Amino acid sequence: MSPLPEDELDGISRTMKYEDGTLVRVFVMRTDRDVYSSGWAYNLHYGATEPNPPATLEDGTIRRYDNAHEDTKGHELHAAPDPEPVQIEFPGMVDLWDRFWREIPKSAFEIAADPQRGDPHD
Repeated sequence: MSPLPEDELDGISRTMKYEDGTLVRVFVMRTDRDVYSSGWAYNLHYGATEPNPPATLEDGTIRRYDNAHEDTKGHELHAAPDPEPVQIEFPGMVDLWDRFWREIPKSAFEIAADPQRGDPHD
């Protein structure tokens, strides 16, 4: 995977469903809220449209990185079949984005420059 500037990840919110009954849902946003000391709020989710334990968690999750409770639980990896999340060290948003796509059997989303911000490669 080629290096992706952090600015290109800011504001991504996308879901794609696949014919095999899986989906990828990603949300990444810079934030200055105190509860996100990393400066990011994110959810990188790969799952099934229909839960199928133990292949998935009860909510259909196969693999998910998130920091929904960063101020109290830190950064977490939720991975089937274990219902208990594992705390991870946050490597930075670009590195975590790349790790997520390496660990799931789907191709990474193409990230287009936001026309409102201008092309970051100019």
